[in-house]
Amino acid sequence: MPEDAPRFPVLSRRVFNAGAISLTASLAARALGSHQPTIQPTTQPTGQPTGQPTTQTRANLNDADFLEDQARRVVASALIRAGETRGPYTNSTTFDLHVPGGNMGYPAFWIRDAAMMLGADLISAAEIKGWITLIARTVRDTDWNVREGVVVPAYFVPDHINFDGSACFYPGSYESGDKQGGPPWGKFPPLDDNFYFIDMVYRHWRLTRDIKHFFAPVHTATGQWPLSAVCIDAYGAVPCEAMFKLVTAGNIDTDNAKDWGFCDSVFKSGALLFPSILKWQAAAQLAVMFAALGDKELAARFSGERDLLAIGLITFLYQSGDNAIDAQPNEAWLHSAERVGNQPDLWGSALAVASGAITGRRAERVSRALVRAYREKTAVRDGLVRHILTTDTTNNSGWQKSVSPVGEYQNGGYWSTPSGWYIAAMNLTDPAAARDMARDFVRTLRSWLRDDGTTRAWEWSNPDTGRQANEFYAASVALPWITLKNANLLHLLRDT
Repeated sequence: MPEDAPRFPVLSRRVFNAGAISLTASLAARALGSHQPTIQPTTQPTGQPTGQPTTQTRANLNDADFLEDQARRVVASALIRAGETRGPYTNSTTFDLHVPGGNMGYPAFWIRDAAMMLGADLISAAEIKGWITLIARTVRDTDWNVREGVVVPAYFVPDHINFDGSACFYPGSYESGDKQGGPPWGKFPPLDDNFYFIDMVYRHWRLTRDIKHFFAPVHTATGQWPLSAVCIDAYGAVPCEAMFKLVTAGNIDTDNAKDWGFCDSVFKSGALLFPSILKWQAAAQLAVMFAALGDKELAARFSGERDLLAIGLITFLYQSGDNAIDAQPNEAWLHSAERVGNQPDLWGSALAVASGAITGRRAERVSRALVRAYREKTAVRDGLVRHILTTDTTNNSGWQKSVSPVGEYQNGGYWSTPSGWYIAAMNLTDPAAARDMARDFVRTLRSWLRDDGTTRAWEWSNPDTGRQANEFYAASVALPWITLKNANLLHLLRDT
């Protein structure tokens, strides 16, 4: 692909571009084999939380129940209700919101962090509907030229929303005006939030089974449109290559679009792994919702694009055997980016296997690579996961180019946000390794317990340097619990 990768044409709010998919769903299915990726259902059809954290003494809880208890505690700590004041911050929107963590280390509503709390029963359907309404209000139908070299494309979703309802499209600040964005945060906003918005819409539908909301009108920054149309436009606004529709980023010096929020201090270009997996998921979710709506044509078209994306991941970013960094002949990695950042991606490789974006023998090869990296401690410490291998020689175990020094934050810190994906991916080929890592993770959470029975749930830490940052981070405990629950793997924490 050229460095200035072509953008996916923005889809009409009323008509899905029939020419956007170059292979039919049946042709793509034949290329992939018989497997059809599925969306995991939630287990709480009423859309209501199942109650407050248990009051049972933490010493009496088995590891599985302890993990659930901590997920509920930390997520509950991150709630700020409409009109509520916490310290210097007042939620002046009319919606209950969950911030990334209970310590208010990130005092705003982050789209991706909120989405990572969904998929079980931690957040009510009513609150999710409020999130969707709030986010939709920020979406424009024309490009916003923030200032020279900083552009918010039409139909992009913000990175985060302040408590006054104003939108911040870029990481790095709480600026909602013309001072946001630009170096080192990018000409364009991160490329993941549009897909997390679609995930919110899907999770709301899974809880309520009310497909009418998907077709109901919502207010945007520039008019009122059916929610389904806003989702189509958000999906189509993200830049991609022409053949397989993988998400792409252009030159790191001129565009510097961030692939997703947990790598917003990292520079990447070309076809991108993580947002392409999120796009694969979003295509699958839209296909399911349009099928429920009775629109067979749109359901088939999104199913076809889902399958194209799966082929593209293998075509562009899958590296096996002798062609892969630190992989044995029966192993493989998915690389994070096609050009800058072309390195094995631990989080993305784990998610691709755990989600079903890659399947069969290729998934098994990636699973085996993850197992070996776990056993050799080149990826995982104490149940927490780096972004990249300690044996990656591209930049001394760091990303090729990053704002953070090696060993810090997204450039070598250890996180539990992806721990559930990693455990689920290893379980494909080595359930014993999956069990061991799950127990390592819970042991770490227990070591972080405060006197009130709540784990500190650090956003990231580094046992080599002693650094720990941002306690009570919801994604550190909620997302692993949700992942293991939906994968039916909580038994790993109960089996003796």
